[in-house]
Formats: sequence, structure tokens, C-alpha cells
Amino acid sequence: MESYILKVYRNAKELRTFVEDSSLCFSTFIFKDTSEQLECNSNIIIDITSLIFYLSAVKNDCYAAERNFDKLQEDTQIVIHESALNIALELFPCVFSSHEYICIDPEISQSLQTNNKSLEVIYKNVYTYENDKILTNFANYCNKNHIPIASFPKATDIVKNDYESFNQEYANVIIDLTSLSYAIEENKNILYLSEQFINNFTNAKFIVKTTQVEILFKFYPLYFNDQKCISSLFDDFEISESDKDELHTKPLRIVDLSALELDALFKVINHDLIGHINFKKHLINGLKNFILLNHANEQKIISIFLFGKSGIGKTEVARIINEGIIPNSYLSKINFQNYSSQDALNSLIGSPAGYIGCEHGELSEKVKKGSIGLILCDEFEKTTRPVFSYFLELLEEGKFTDSLAREYDLDGYIIIFTSNILTKQEYEKTIPPELQTRFDIVCQFEEPTPDEKKEFLELLLEKAKIKFCDQFSKINFTKSNEVELFDFDYVSIHALRDIKRKFNNKLMDFLNSHDAF
Repeated sequence: MESYILKVYRNAKELRTFVEDSSLCFSTFIFKDTSEQLECNSNIIIDITSLIFYLSAVKNDCYAAERNFDKLQEDTQIVIHESALNIALELFPCVFSSHEYICIDPEISQSLQTNNKSLEVIYKNVYTYENDKILTNFANYCNKNHIPIASFPKATDIVKNDYESFNQEYANVIIDLTSLSYAIEENKNILYLSEQFINNFTNAKFIVKTTQVEILFKFYPLYFNDQKCISSLFDDFEISESDKDELHTKPLRIVDLSALELDALFKVINHDLIGHINFKKHLINGLKNFILLNHANEQKIISIFLFGKSGIGKTEVARIINEGIIPNSYLSKINFQNYSSQDALNSLIGSPAGYIGCEHGELSEKVKKGSIGLILCDEFEKTTRPVFSYFLELLEEGKFTDSLAREYDLDGYIIIFTSNILTKQEYEKTIPPELQTRFDIVCQFEEPTPDEKKEFLELLLEKAKIKFCDQFSKINFTKSNEVELFDFDYVSIHALRDIKRKFNNKLMDFLNSHDAF
């Protein structure tokens, strides 16, 4: 089999520029259809990103995909997002011999929309709504006017095997992609199937919550390229002023909590964070002092930097505080493993005016999306010097400005930075000295002791009994059952994350063996 070079893009702007400059037909990979398409015209561009994420979870389909690759020709361009590159090279070492990045001049300032070259990709608008009240009113409008409206999972169930007849029956279909946008961040293997769905729904209008629209632009760069307000879908649907009043509600911050609520939060921290005794004392005292200083306008943000081995509780600190303030709330998390390239700052705060694909940066989107004044910056050591410098000012001023000069006030926020740096020496070498002075609490996390690992298992069981209360009610759970669940060599497992995974598997086996489900 002849081997091919993968063309790698880093963002939507690069891909769109590459496609438009080539003037070639563009397609995503579709089993069988791609093979037939290549027989008719091999001089095309095929994006295999979603396919690769899908195959990483469903490896049984690798053979069928490789049979499609048999039809590739010398003039066929295969493109892929850099996040899927290593997986592709691992799955198809005989198909793709090497890769090269699509190089885009960083000084490009003209909008790609001024490019008048022919392009066969048909972009779709996505229509946004700001809050649940607006969505409810819009759904009532659709029902009154007999316009089908459904969430993404429901829509896929309704028309799973009958796209064509459904498309012929309805002139308008409204599909909410909000749930898909949340899922796609954690499960990229569903990209392939969701792409086929979006591609087949020719008469659909897609809506999404405003905070999630950038996710669609990121993962579906050649399907969606512009956003409009949901009110523009129908002339006689209007958003009332009372609905608009809900648009800018401030997230709940720790400085807003009452004494009773704070006491409850601190009990949660002491109970749910296993081990790290000294850190918990510093954290609770630090939060108490921060609240007093913030009320006196002396401190805008409290910043916490945690480093140590992966899986021993650093990220859990943010989850516990988040859960302690509002149970089951969304955690605003930014993974800085994705911010190691030279244009990392643009991705974080948005591209300058004139650029396409990143008008809103992830930082501002996470701030708008979060219901709690807390941001988790995960694997922070992997980012770039410009990003370090940006946070230097952010922590000092308590606010930040994005690329389009929009200001965001983080007064009262907790910002938690985590890092897989292993030693104090490495911390001092990696993090710029001037940024080190901005952190209010710095702590090195150590691997839990055997007793703490046992305590962690007891906490997992306690929470499992609450979450699976119906199942446990069917079982006469005894101390011997607990011994059975804990009967594995957890002491030799370094990461609490891995202990939790092992426990969960044993728990499911146990409940299934007792016909609890």
C-alpha cells in the first residue's frame, strides 16, 4: 500500500484558509461514501479528524476504514487536526508515512470572508440563546406552530434510520446542539457520528446556548462559521425584556456566602479531600482571610498553585470547592496542555479583529459559562511565556481584557492552578519568578499514605451508597461485602484516580452479581 503525508492544521482558521486557497472540493470521511467519491474524483481534500477519534474508541472499524484508504490517489489531500495526529499515525502506520503542518502567515489580517474563490463547502449558521427561559419560550413557540424541536440525542433517536423521509416531511426542523457541545469536549469519539448527522439534516436549523457556540466552531469548523440570535429564525418570535434581564446574572462567589454556608463548605473540604492535612488548614485559613480582605477592597482574587504527581487530588480540590458552593454545578476548567503553541494566547483570549474562528477566547467563555466564581487552570506548566505574562496582570488587577477590548471582572474569584511538576526546584525553574510572587498559596501534593488510601475507599463507598441507593436497598450489605469491595492491592496503586477506577469496576461487578440493577 502506498503511504501518504498527513496535512496537519491547528485551528479552524488554518483549515479554512487551506481549503479556500486550494479551490478543491472538501469532505469529511464517511464510510463507503468516501470510497465512491474517490472513484469519481480523487483530487479532493478529506478531513479524517472525526474518523480517528471514532476509531480510537471503536477499533473494530479500523479495517473497514483502511479499505477506504485503498482508493487514495497522489492528488488526494488528507488533513487532520493536530490533537488527533498521533492516534492516526498509531492506527495506520502503513497508510501515513509522515506529516507536515499547514503553515499560515500569522500576519494575515483580512477576513477569510472576503476571499471570493469558489468553495463547495456549505456553511451553516448556528442560532444562539442566552438562558433556559428563552429556550423554553422558543420551544413553546415551535410547538404552537407545529415546528419539530428536539435536543441532539432525541433527534438522533427519532430519525436514526430514516433521514430522507423525515427531511421530506418537515420544511423546518430545530435541533439543539447544546448537549452535544458538552459531550464532545470529553468524548471526541462521537465526532464522527455527529458529523454525519449534521451533514444529513439538510433542512435543520441548529441552535445552541451562547456559552457553547465556540465549541461548535472549534470541532465543526467547516459546518458552522457564523452565529445569529435565535430571534432571527422567525419574524414573529421575539425575546421579551424580562427574559433579557436574566442574561447577565453574576456567578456565586465564595465572598457572597453566609457564615453558615462557609461553615458547610469548610466541612465538605475537610471531609472530601483525603490527606493533605496541612494544605487543608492553609486553604481554609486562606479563604477566610481572602473574604475579609476582599470585603475591604484589599484583595480581588485568591490564587492557589498545586503541584505534584498526577492523580493524587490536585484537581479534586477545585471540584470539592465547586461542589461545596453549588452541588452538581459546572466546573470552569481550562486544560493548558492545549496551550503550548505560539498562538496560545489568541486561543485563550480570542484572536484580534479580522481573524476568523476564535473571536471569543476560552477564558471569557468559561467565565460566562460558570455559575461559580472559580476557574481551574489544569496542567498550567505546559503553556507559553506570553500566557504566563497575561496571568501576571490578571492576578494583580483581578480582571482581564480580551482581544476585542472587552473587560471581564473576576473580583471575588478563586483561581486554582494545577501542575504535574514534581519538585520545588522544578517549580522555581518552570514558573517565572514574578508570577510565583502572585500566588497566594503554593503547595506540593504528596502521594497518599496506605491509611489515606483506605480512607479514600471508605469515602467512595459512602458516596456510592448515596448515588446507588436504590440498588443498595435491594442488598443486605454487610461488613464482609465491604471487605470484598476493598479486596485489591490499592496500597501499590499510586494515583487515587486509578484506585477510584478499580473500585468502581468492582462495585459494578458486585451490584450486578446481586441483581441490583
